[in-house]
Amino acid sequence: MKHPEIQYSFITAAFNCIDLTRSFLKSLQQTVCLSPETFEIILIDDCSSEPINSLLDEFPSLPIVFIRNRENLGFGASNNRGARKARGTFLFLLNNDLNLLPGWFEPMTEALEAPETGAVGNIQINPATNLMDHAGVAFDLEGTPFHARKNRRRKPDNGSYEWPAVTAACMGIRRELFLEMGGFDPIYRNGAEDIDLCLRLKQAGYRNIVCNQSVIYHHVSSSPGRHEFNAHNVAILMERWHEQGKEIGRRIWASEYVKRYARHWWKFSPSKLAIALFRLCMVRS
Repeated sequence: MKHPEIQYSFITAAFNCIDLTRSFLKSLQQTVCLSPETFEIILIDDCSSEPINSLLDEFPSLPIVFIRNRENLGFGASNNRGARKARGTFLFLLNNDLNLLPGWFEPMTEALEAPETGAVGNIQINPATNLMDHAGVAFDLEGTPFHARKNRRRKPDNGSYEWPAVTAACMGIRRELFLEMGGFDPIYRNGAEDIDLCLRLKQAGYRNIVCNQSVIYHHVSSSPGRHEFNAHNVAILMERWHEQGKEIGRRIWASEYVKRYARHWWKFSPSKLAIALFRLCMVRS
């Protein structure tokens, strides 16, 4: 009798934060209704001091493949290691500080079926504020990336939107494509590697999609040392993608800037607002 092939590999790298990881695994167990033979969870312990491996005993029914790094490799390198180990057709790269909600999984898998799809993301809510943290990644006029619709209360309409990039806090991608693109560039450390990958996918002709019907909670930047290498990461990203980012910003920044602060008008920069309104008027004229 032929056994079902593994279709989905859920990859999670954890550096300490065992309580968050436990909660994440519980939400994954509750929201993904698949036969155990058709998926795997690759849990990577990124050289934690906390006993991450004890979680295997707490979730005996989950098909968890456990990997422990001998040294702390960071987000990108850990996920690359998990992707090489994975057997699924589709990879889901998931932070260990997520709380997955019912209905998050199916819209993303549907979007991944299209051959032109690169990376797939979703709507992410910050549970501390109950406001959106991510609905896609946009760029400003200087070519600097930012999370679209951040701190907005109203979620976008149903359907899927194409964005220049999506965050890898919750990202779906075909395993073959991820490996073909070389995965995350290890030159980045805990930041910007997802934007770099998405821009390479876009450059290769793929579309990066956000599924607005897929909604999750994200305890933003919970891992220790999350922002330690921000300046390093931004410098590399800007060196590589500055001109492409500026071109994207010229097309989409004005609309996103107005939407971002429409609820909190006092946060507008008068000069930026004037530029944004001028650019919007020029587009409509």
